[in-house]
Amino acid sequence: MIGNEYILRFNRALSYNSSLESRFTMMLLRDRHLVDLREEYPRVNYWRPGSLKANQHLVDRYATYDDGYRIAFAVKPTVELEDSGIMEIRDLILEQNTGEYFDDFVVMTDDQITSARCGNGEQIVIACDNRNERHCEIVLDHMRKIEGPTTIMAVVRALGPDIDVENSLYCLIYDGFVEHLSPDDTFDDAPFIQFIV
Repeated sequence: MIGNEYILRFNRALSYNSSLESRFTMMLLRDRHLVDLREEYPRVNYWRPGSLKANQHLVDRYATYDDGYRIAFAVKPTVELEDSGIMEIRDLILEQNTGEYFDDFVVMTDDQITSARCGNGEQIVIACDNRNERHCEIVLDHMRKIEGPTTIMAVVRALGPDIDVENSLYCLIYDGFVEHLSPDDTFDDAPFIQFIV
């Protein structure tokens, strides 16, 4: 699957060459510390032992965080890891990395890029794109008064239909004020959350 997704946060489209890359993008976008995300950048030179000619690897995703840390990502289905040689390529690139392009190089597979993590990421991205600050303040004030875990639906019931509680909670998770207690499960399957003191 090849396509583009418009990312409001960066005011531009990001392309992807597979559904796995698209899903991984949603996972990355749920991180509030992410300040830039690029696709198919940079093209990195590396040398195999004994070779006089450089090889090149095109990075699938390139993330920059608010502390300046830069991570290059390769995105591969688990079944392609061995045949693609990506683990060896990653090791060679890390060994030869001068820090010019990135601080780390990580290989992500469908073992880490789960439908739950991607679905949660997508819900957070949509919520942030449709954020209502007044509702977020009301929900945050309510969450501050709750001791320990609660559920998303308990907060919805407590605040009533006039407030977009779910959207606000996803924004507050993004902001770091509320924690989803089971991040490897969907919000629907594991709705427990709590205020982060």
